[in-house]
Amino acid sequence: MWKVFLFVLLLVGCGVVEPAGEVVPAAEVPDEAVSVEEVPAAEVGLGSALDYNLVDVYNFPVFWLTSELHPFEQERELWHDAFLSDFFQFEDIPVRLRGRGNSTWWRGEEKRPLRIRFEEPQTLLGSEHAAADWVLIANLFDLSLLRNHAAFYLADSLDGMDWAPFSRLVHLYINGEYYGVYQLADERDVGPGRAQLTFDVDPAVSEYFFEMDGRPETWLADGYVEDVDFFVVGERAYAIRFPHRREFDGHLEYLRDFVRGVDAAVHSRDLDAITAVLDLPSFVDFYLVQELFKNIDSGYRSVFLQVRGAGADRRLYHGPVWDFDRSAGNTLYWTEPNFIHSGVYNIWFRELLEVPAIKRMVIERWNEIQVFAVPGMLEHLDYLVYNYGHAFERNFERHVIFGTEPEWFAMLPQATREIDSFQGQAAYLMSWFRSRVHWLDTHFNGAGSCCH
Repeated sequence: MWKVFLFVLLLVGCGVVEPAGEVVPAAEVPDEAVSVEEVPAAEVGLGSALDYNLVDVYNFPVFWLTSELHPFEQERELWHDAFLSDFFQFEDIPVRLRGRGNSTWWRGEEKRPLRIRFEEPQTLLGSEHAAADWVLIANLFDLSLLRNHAAFYLADSLDGMDWAPFSRLVHLYINGEYYGVYQLADERDVGPGRAQLTFDVDPAVSEYFFEMDGRPETWLADGYVEDVDFFVVGERAYAIRFPHRREFDGHLEYLRDFVRGVDAAVHSRDLDAITAVLDLPSFVDFYLVQELFKNIDSGYRSVFLQVRGAGADRRLYHGPVWDFDRSAGNTLYWTEPNFIHSGVYNIWFRELLEVPAIKRMVIERWNEIQVFAVPGMLEHLDYLVYNYGHAFERNFERHVIFGTEPEWFAMLPQATREIDSFQGQAAYLMSWFRSRVHWLDTHFNGAGSCCH
């Protein structure tokens, strides 16, 4: 019974349970609460774990990795053996580790993102689905540590997209050393609780999961081959995640031509042509999440798409959302909470919003979600900051960023570079969101909108 109680408390800080009644300020945490960092690293050997009752139940859950090869010191693509404990569900379970990510991996020598692979599908921290592959997102460039989690939380509260990444916040230890607050999330792949897709040897029957991933010239400069490693539509490169390349037999060519057909329909601005190939509910929800966050990547990368269905029901779907660390006022050129961003810099979004019926759908959906989903996201963030500010602050005790000028600071706007505390970063983010909501509401429902 005590394990069930402990598990509930562990998950409170990550958004699984928010108890009714009065919330407990961080300052009221009992002095006798034992924290993992109080246990000397020397007492923890390779492949061992602390006893469950040493976990601070007022903190985020702990992921304790032990490995003979430190994952930050290996080649990013190199898989190697490790053990993982979470102090409740499993202890010293064997896993495989490797690096992941791009900018964060290359710039974050002391806090790098990781990918974890279990021998068998595994549920984690209250997830309703089991999977073999999971990721630990570092959120190095987001000094609030909240933007990706907030985007995933909001997307999960909407029903237009078929799934949103599972997200929990954890403290990560590697070989007894604390490495900060990480975000445990789904890997972007096919399986229960994720993309529900079916492979077929016939490319016209098979379903697809793929990503708009930058500009073709970047792929070519890195030695990749067009129509082998990626394909191009509308000056954007697309990479297929499912089916796997070893299964291709005309699949890349089929998907490329299908996406070209969607591109032509979108540029035609003909509603019937568009709805014949594009699922509008997933587009609308995906677009609104991107636009609310004013996500810098939404115009050219980290845009995940699926092709599902058969025959007359075959459509392109948007989702899941991904990669929001440099959004919501944390971008160098688009810091202010006003102006349309995704609806300008994403070519498809720009064209679709010129179709009156689709713009009307967007406005009507905004008027729904700004009543229930967006306030729910903001309330959730307030809850995390109020109750778990001390847990977030531990990250910045480990990584001394405030008051310094790390090389990657040049990627961030002056507004966030000047804030010298986690609480200040969180307050800035919440203020930015509230200003953004007000601006979008005025924009969508003002005299110049299609619905007035």
